Amino acid sequence: MSKDSDLREGRLVFYRNDLGKIDRVLEEFVRLSGSNCVMLVDKEGHMITRSGKTPSFDEDTIQNVVTSTLMGHLMVSRAAMYLARPGGFVLAHERGPKSDEPPLLDAPSGAAAESIRSPTGVADLPAGALRDRLERTRMALVVPLRVGDRSEGFLAVGERVSGASFTEEDRDFAMTLARQAVAALESVRLHRVRVEKQRQDREMQIAREIQQSLFPSERPAVPGFEVAAESRPCYQVGGDHYDFIQLPGGRLALGIADVSGKGAPASILMASVHASLRALAGTAQPCDLVGRLNHFLYESTQPNKYVTLVYGELDPGARRLRYVNAGHIPPFLVRADGSCGRLTDGGPALGLIEDAPYEVGEVELGRGDLVAMVTDGATEATSFEGEEFGDGRIEGTLRECAGRSAASALETLVGAVTSWAAPAGCSDDLTVLTLKSEAD
Repeated sequence: MSKDSDLREGRLVFYRNDLGKIDRVLEEFVRLSGSNCVMLVDKEGHMITRSGKTPSFDEDTIQNVVTSTLMGHLMVSRAAMYLARPGGFVLAHERGPKSDEPPLLDAPSGAAAESIRSPTGVADLPAGALRDRLERTRMALVVPLRVGDRSEGFLAVGERVSGASFTEEDRDFAMTLARQAVAALESVRLHRVRVEKQRQDREMQIAREIQQSLFPSERPAVPGFEVAAESRPCYQVGGDHYDFIQLPGGRLALGIADVSGKGAPASILMASVHASLRALAGTAQPCDLVGRLNHFLYESTQPNKYVTLVYGELDPGARRLRYVNAGHIPPFLVRADGSCGRLTDGGPALGLIEDAPYEVGEVELGRGDLVAMVTDGATEATSFEGEEFGDGRIEGTLRECAGRSAASALETLVGAVTSWAAPAGCSDDLTVLTLKSEAD
């Protein structure tokens, strides 16, 4: 380092007449790594000089390059890199004669390593476990790897082959290389995080596409009735589901379900429920069908997992809906005259009680009557002030939809819920299914 360079606030400052020397250091760094890109920036963050073309994002390569460069430039027989890990400082890489020391530093050694802020001779370290270890492995110089006040580890440099002491310029060189190493290792970490996030995003997009494919692609045509449904996951995938299944004799099976939990785990269980309903629909009385599904979930899921479900079978000719409510929010039945009831017959949520009994409920649907099934993403939608949308607001919204189609009632209710929760954002998946008996 020239006389026009100095140390300021723990940072090594180079002036323009130093750049030839630093360029040679960086070129050596790049030559040994094969493809690494190394840059020096000024205090404002602008690039001063750069060597190489593209970063390799290989942690092992960086460690090898740093220790090799130290050994070659300082003429030493060994070098090692220790990095901070959750359990403490770990020997990540060493070149030269291998030591028999355990890779993980003990707590006193780790505490001593954290306090090193500039290149320090091993002989100048405080007496203790770290100094003893480095002396046993014939290390002569310790160079910190730091990001601000945070220690990321240190470089241990062996004794010089010639037996000479390290000069001030040697220490400055080692510190410059250490800063470049920290920057390169941080780039590796950030690149790894980006790659992992991209992988997770791709997987979640695939999962979302698969889940969306499980929903009916179109509304079934049912003489004398209209149906509509919509599901909005709070995350990319969710634990809500609805389905329409054509049955023999012109009947229609319909259902809405909600798995405990959210996100990917809930969506996986919901896919299982979807497949089971598709396989069982129309094969038995609704109460027996739900009982079989409950037994399957009890045997195949964890004790803290359960599913709430409303399963119904509509006979359009008789204008009759037979249903089982398995622990779900009771569907709303809004009559043409504005009166409102709830569909409550059934039993407990699926998967909680092995041999739970289920009852079948039955309602006659007059012309203009509306049935609305919702998940708790509707009833528990919370405003910015912390107030839930609640059953009362759902009833009021549905009454306002008298005379409208099933699709219009669905759109109105979903719009009211999302507007209510908009400032606070969603807290749960939102699913609504509407069944409307045509007025004439």
